[in-house]
Order: sequence, then structure tokens, then C-alpha cells
Amino acid sequence: MKKGLLLACGLMLALPGVQGFAAENTTEKWSAAQVQANQMKAFGFDEEEGMYYEEEPNNLLTEANPVEADYWIQGKAGGKDIDYYKFTVKSEAHYSLLGFTENGNASTLTIRLLSADGEETAKSKFYGEDGEGGSQDIEMQITPGTYYLEVTNSNSSSEEYFLVHSVMEKFQRISGKDRYETAVNISKENWFEGDTDTAVLATGTSYPDALSATPLAYSENAPLLLTRPGALPGAVKKELTRLDVTKVIIVGGTGAVSADVEKELKGMGLRVSRISGSDRYATSAKIAEKIGTYGPVTLATGLSFADALSIAPIAAQMEMPILLTRKDSVPGAVSTFIKNWEVDRTYIIGGPGAITDASVKALPGKKRISGADRYATNSKIIEAFIDEIDLSMMYFATGADYADALAGSALAANYYSSVILVNPSKFNTSTYQTVQKYKEQTFTNYILGGEKALPQKAIDQLFE
Repeated sequence: MKKGLLLACGLMLALPGVQGFAAENTTEKWSAAQVQANQMKAFGFDEEEGMYYEEEPNNLLTEANPVEADYWIQGKAGGKDIDYYKFTVKSEAHYSLLGFTENGNASTLTIRLLSADGEETAKSKFYGEDGEGGSQDIEMQITPGTYYLEVTNSNSSSEEYFLVHSVMEKFQRISGKDRYETAVNISKENWFEGDTDTAVLATGTSYPDALSATPLAYSENAPLLLTRPGALPGAVKKELTRLDVTKVIIVGGTGAVSADVEKELKGMGLRVSRISGSDRYATSAKIAEKIGTYGPVTLATGLSFADALSIAPIAAQMEMPILLTRKDSVPGAVSTFIKNWEVDRTYIIGGPGAITDASVKALPGKKRISGADRYATNSKIIEAFIDEIDLSMMYFATGADYADALAGSALAANYYSSVILVNPSKFNTSTYQTVQKYKEQTFTNYILGGEKALPQKAIDQLFE
């Protein structure tokens, strides 16, 4: 949710005329009900709107309005009026702020970030053009502590301003009481109500049918949720309701996700479709048929989950299906897809111990990406596609199980990121080297799954 709000605001504010749009949507209620004699009536925080409204007096540090990050702030300033807001940061974080005025002339606005003792930590810079989406911006790394925002406007008359600021802590864990709730919380991290009409559903107890699901979820702008084979978890039901989706795509046959689950979904008023084949290989080909390809595909073993999950978010971003294969032969359904779709490049994920050279000899544009083990292969994949990856956020999941990495891969794909597989019990040099190489370019590291699945100790040693 937090980064989704930040990135969405950044995109909005880059567009011409956004001030009018923002003002219309955030002040309509205020203008109708909270204005008396052209003055804003202070009433604090509106949870429904996600907005803090300035409360006077707040002209001194000691009078600063308390606010939390990741919400909007609306106030009014001009002439000698100075407004102060106060917030707290619990750990090292990346801080971003955008500020603009209702009339679009943000160049007259000045925002200073002050430390707990009132000393200037940063001062906003104006970007863009007045009247055409210009904004005052602050972006920097900050340490734990109390901070103040000081807002002034050089205009002689008061005018309304809007701020949105985000604190992206260096480490954030997304987890739940089990894998199903973890997948739900991963969904909540990115998909708001009404953002999508579709959810993709896979079994949480067996990986084969689910390994090819990430590119499908990406193509549908859908979260990837998990279910028990025989019954839909309560947390998943609630999430489908929150999302307000109208359809669910089940990945895998009734052995993976039973007809009873399908019946439950239909009972919720949802349209349900299922993608499955005679086996895991045919299922991967069926999924590939659904999403298609512009040329390249990825090929991973169907007998283990790590290689497919390592490539999953990158394959999704690049609109490449993930096809599964046997060690010594490419299944007929997979070969047929490659031929029918005129595939021009095949990324073979994993070493000859997983997929032999002889079995892929006839495939077009072969390129193998592999390492000494699953963690080294994961690192090799990240290195091979580093130009396609946005390093501002990284995602970490255990390499000892598939569920958290699977659900997280759909989230990572939406931010053009990757999933780093971590050995939860033993230090791995290749993973360490990858993290060390790129950690300075990363603002926030998301740990997928609970402490039992991926201990904080295993993460900490990668950053030492």
C-alpha cells in the first residue's frame, strides 16, 4: 500500500493539470461543508479520504500538527503564515515528499524538513512548470527520529496546498499467520479496491501447476492468491471481497484446486475459469497459450520450484511465458507452443543437471542461465537481466519453499523488481555478493513470509 501510494502520486503529479484533478477530488467535500467565510475549518484526520487537514494554531514547532507518513496533508499558507507538522520515523528509511498548490503555482511554496531540534535537514526543490504539474520535492535517506515539516508560501494571500510524503523503511516484512494469509497481505501491498477485476488462484500445497502463473497474473494485472485444495481459506474470501473482483482464474486441475473451491467462488458471485492440462507441462503450455508471447520464452524444470520462481517476476515483466520441461526431453505440448508461436529465443533456466543439453538442442535461440545451486542460479538470473530490473525495491523469500516467493513474484513484477531467494539456515556467498553489489541502489527491502520461513538473521547477514 505504502509504495503504491507514493508511486501513484509521483505519476499523477508528473501530468499536466493534475493540481486541478487533485483539488477537485480532495477538496470537494471540504469546500461544501468545511468552509466558513473562506476559511478552512480545522477537523484533523479524515480516515476515509486518507487526508490530514491543518489545525490552527500550528505556527510554532511546539504547536505542530501530528501526522503519519503515507497520507495526504491539506493546509493553507501565505504571507507570514508558517505551518508545522510533526512525524516520527522508527528506522532508517527513504523519505519522499511532493507538495503543490491548488492554483498550480507551486514555485511560491517552500517546504523544509527539520530535525527534532529544529535544524534544517532538507529543503524542497521546485520541479516542472507552474500551472502544468509543477511540484516541490524532497527525496533523501533519513535516520530514525522525530521530524518536522515547515510550510511557507511567498504569496501575500493565503492559498491551499497539498502535501503527500512517504517513509519507505529499509526493511519491511510482509507476512501472515500462514502462507495463505501471507499471500493476501502481499496482495494488499499493491492492489487497491477496484484496481483489478481479476484474481489468479493457485494451490498452496503443491508447486507444479503454480510455477507458470506469475506471467499470467501480470498480464491480467491480478494478485496471485493461494488456496487449500479442498476449501477456500477465510482470509482469501475476504481479500476477494475487498478487491471487488468479478472473476477468478484457477491455475491447475481439480487435483490441485478442487471443484469444491470452484463452487465456493461461484457462490460468491464470481465468474470462474480454469487453466489446466493433462500434467504440469501441458498446464504450463495452456497458460502460455493464454498470455502469448512476442518471441522469447523461458524454460525451467517441472521437477523443482526454485529455477522457475527465480525467473518468474522478470519473465512476467518481459511478457515471457514460463514453460516447464522434463530433464531429458521437452514435452510435446511445450514443443508445439514453441513452434506455433514462432519463438525466437529460449532462456533455459538451470544447469544440465536439471535440463540436459541434448533435450534442448533443437530449441531456437538457446541461452542457458545457471549456477552451482538454486541460489547461485538466482543470482545469475538477476545479473543477466539487471537492465530490466528496478533496483529501488528488492524482494526476499526463502529458497526452501515455494509459496511466499510465488505470491511475491506477482508483486515484484508490478514494480519491475526481482525476488532474491535466500537460504534460511545457511549463509550463501552468491546471494551475499548480489545483495552487496546492489544494496546502495535499493531504498526498501521487502521480506516475504514470517520469521519462521525467513529469519531476520538470514537477511541481516546479507547486508553486513
